[in-house]
Amino acid sequence: MNMMSQFPPPLPEALEAEQMLLGAILVNNAAYWQVAGFLNAGHFHEPLHRKIYDVAGTMIAQGRGANPVTVKSYLSADEKVGDLTVSQYLARLSMEAVSVAGAGDFGRTIIEMWSRRELITLAADLDNLSRYMPVDMNPEKVIGEFATRLTQIATEGNERAGATKYGVILPDAVNKAAKASLDTSGRIPWFIDDITQKIGNMRRGNLVGLMSDSGGGKTAMSLQQCRYAAACGFKTAFFSVEVSEEEAALQAAAQEAHVPLSHIDSYTLTSKEESGLEKEIIKAVDLPFYIVGFGECSLSDIRVKAESMVKSLGIDLIVIDHAKMISLPNPKDIFAERVNALYRGLKAIAKSLNVAIVILIQRNDDWKTRWRSGGSIRPMMGDAYGGGSIKQNLDVWFSLYRPEPLYKELIPQVHGEEKRDALIRKYEDSRGKAWIINHKRRRGEPGQSAEIRFEAEYTMFAAAYSGAGEPAFDGFEDF
Repeated sequence: MNMMSQFPPPLPEALEAEQMLLGAILVNNAAYWQVAGFLNAGHFHEPLHRKIYDVAGTMIAQGRGANPVTVKSYLSADEKVGDLTVSQYLARLSMEAVSVAGAGDFGRTIIEMWSRRELITLAADLDNLSRYMPVDMNPEKVIGEFATRLTQIATEGNERAGATKYGVILPDAVNKAAKASLDTSGRIPWFIDDITQKIGNMRRGNLVGLMSDSGGGKTAMSLQQCRYAAACGFKTAFFSVEVSEEEAALQAAAQEAHVPLSHIDSYTLTSKEESGLEKEIIKAVDLPFYIVGFGECSLSDIRVKAESMVKSLGIDLIVIDHAKMISLPNPKDIFAERVNALYRGLKAIAKSLNVAIVILIQRNDDWKTRWRSGGSIRPMMGDAYGGGSIKQNLDVWFSLYRPEPLYKELIPQVHGEEKRDALIRKYEDSRGKAWIINHKRRRGEPGQSAEIRFEAEYTMFAAAYSGAGEPAFDGFEDF
């Protein structure tokens, strides 16, 4: 028997780099600031080195000097390194220290070894869990969990990476911008030109938020967008958490063929409608448009499916319907932080996979309270599921505003004939009308689109009829 096979090989480590870095810090505290931005005590392999780095870093951050004499007071006197006491070991680290200039390289070596140890541990955990899987787990959940851990390992060094000089970044950034201006494959237009003009194209790596009321048309609009983008040659995926794959497909077909969805449900089609539906069935065969139905859905489920489709199919655009239906991560955290963690996770997926993601956002009922107090029913950032703080994680955020169903809901609640008649007039004037209110646009000023129209019969949106003017941002107070 090979005795060596009974013992696993040692884990990767960089003890000399750890010693050199600690020595440099103890001799010249300025060395600490070269690595503090990306290195923490947990990255060290040797437990004593973790303690030394933690103590020295805390003292330096407090403006106190960290040297062998001051640091030893915070370490156990009983701890030994071979035949050396802690005091003697600290003195040796200082005597063998190199210049401060090498501190950054030592720090990067330490974090690289840490990453390799983490990968080995993760692989062992995956092997064990795959062999002895608990009853409440399944392969998809395991993949999602370990994908999250892999992402954490991969981003640890990147998120803490050292700064790069402006003069180094700028030439490369300008070259990339010049190339991007000639490459339209990374910019996905909206199906209505007015929307593209106001909020810009969708870009790979961006997270776009589309907010609307329940029944406001966000699913209808997103299906139109997916169908349009696919017809333009962009590979699109509609992740449906709320409706089934069949329902989503029928709605998209009804929009394109101009067939009332109710006629399809009852299958009472006219010959013209049947012909239009047959033509759409033929067109659909070659369209790079995929619909994915989810039951119970978590951020990990979305990450696994998105990564699989991007790598196997080259997906350009993913639309997720909708945020409120996704199980929130970190159940022990407060609600607002859990919602923000969801959007941060979606942003990370978009960026790491270089895919555009549109997340549909349910609007809450705060507008009703505002209306009762004499305020506007128009969407505001605070109306979002998760509140206005989600703005920081979105590259573009806009609301689809259809006042018609809102006024219809309010009319029975109004007391007084005069007020009721005024609300009925607003309802009649708003029928078939919609606006895009842009809350955030990373490239450009927030604004509002020209009026668009909603064709309820086909649950679809279109450009406004010729002659419809573009109101100023506050120019549609009547609605």
